Amino acid sequence: MNEALTRHLLLPLHERLRGRETIGHYRHLRANEGGSPEALAVQREAKLQALADHCLAQVPFYRERLRAAGIASGADLTLDRLGDLPPLERAEIREHLADLCAVDHRGELIRYTTGGSTGAPLVFYTDLRKEARHNAHKLRYRAWHGVRPGDRQVDFWGSPIELSKQTRFRLWKDRRLLNHRLLSAFDLTEARLDTYIDELRRFRPSLVYGYPTVIHRVALRMGERGIRAEGWPRLVATTAEMLLDHQRAAIAEAFGCPVANEYGSRDAGLVAAECPRGRLHVAAEHVVAEVDAPDSEGVGDLLITNLDAYGMPLLRYRVGDRGWLDDGGCDCGLPLPVIGGVAGRSNDFLVGGGGRLVHSLAPIYVLREIPAISQFRLYQRPDRSLEVALVTGRELTSEELDGIRTGLLKALDLDVEVAFAFPEVIAPEASGKYRWVVSEAEAGP
Repeated sequence: MNEALTRHLLLPLHERLRGRETIGHYRHLRANEGGSPEALAVQREAKLQALADHCLAQVPFYRERLRAAGIASGADLTLDRLGDLPPLERAEIREHLADLCAVDHRGELIRYTTGGSTGAPLVFYTDLRKEARHNAHKLRYRAWHGVRPGDRQVDFWGSPIELSKQTRFRLWKDRRLLNHRLLSAFDLTEARLDTYIDELRRFRPSLVYGYPTVIHRVALRMGERGIRAEGWPRLVATTAEMLLDHQRAAIAEAFGCPVANEYGSRDAGLVAAECPRGRLHVAAEHVVAEVDAPDSEGVGDLLITNLDAYGMPLLRYRVGDRGWLDDGGCDCGLPLPVIGGVAGRSNDFLVGGGGRLVHSLAPIYVLREIPAISQFRLYQRPDRSLEVALVTGRELTSEELDGIRTGLLKALDLDVEVAFAFPEVIAPEASGKYRWVVSEAEAGP
């Protein structure tokens, strides 16, 4: 579809029909970039106080928590006093899910499940306000690199093994009307990589977006074939994993454009993204980022407060990553605060049938659908067989275990042994992080 038509007509119409204020908020964010850090702080505190009033009136869990901290009205909760509230833990979300949802939003909530990259999938709820503003910040970040709303975009992303009729329609709509194409991150054979590269060369997207491990594989295959992008894209944006220096260099070489990393999560929202100078700027109108119990180098657990989450507020939510803030700011001129770095998730690949590499998010789509599973860890032996450790709230049925076994083998295209273990708890590694997938199998025939 013509990019100008999509930008000025089809995308705004699509967002309005979905009940989202995405485009209007995107324009507000762009206009807001010329302000001062002091003016931005005033805006953020006003949003925090409005959210606190909402929580006191509509959210049973936070009504109790705020009052226990001596906060009787929104005006009492300043940015400086936010630390008076204890962090929100994942275990608390599981235990108090219903009381965390706003009474006046319960007919409008959108259910999601996190990927579970720390080994423990989580059910949570979002709402149209949060989703629209999350999307607006994505558009704003990309505009810094010359990518405009409605420009052609290709995502390398986790997609279901089998698509429903509704999903197939959505993909058709995205491709034909919104200039948005989705390529699966699960199948990375040379033949499939070649198909993806040919698709990229035909479509000539302005933006390539997705997991850095997958885009890195595409970049390496382009190098093997002697292919280098020419005139496209304007930006490669990576997300959901750590972007390593060697990956960034190889991607930039193959695609001939800047590579910018995003940091966030589906539950907490979009937290930060890199400007053209390579600094991670916080989406300050959308979230407040704090560091809990920083060590001598300023590194600690990241706590995120989403200022736009009214359906299920998350105040000082411990997202499971460690990082640090940089009070020195950035010389790009933006008023937004800066995250100095994130020691976040780094996903591995699994080895599937025929020795092909399969992105390790594949098992999540199988395991996260069983609410009784609170933690999991999948270990792939050198012979490609699987050991699956499951921490469950009840004994799983034989049908559920058979479904997990079948789903994993189908996702990996393997016919190997799948053994189950049921520990009481899966302990984190020395770093404090969970490694939920470990593969010792080697790729190749």
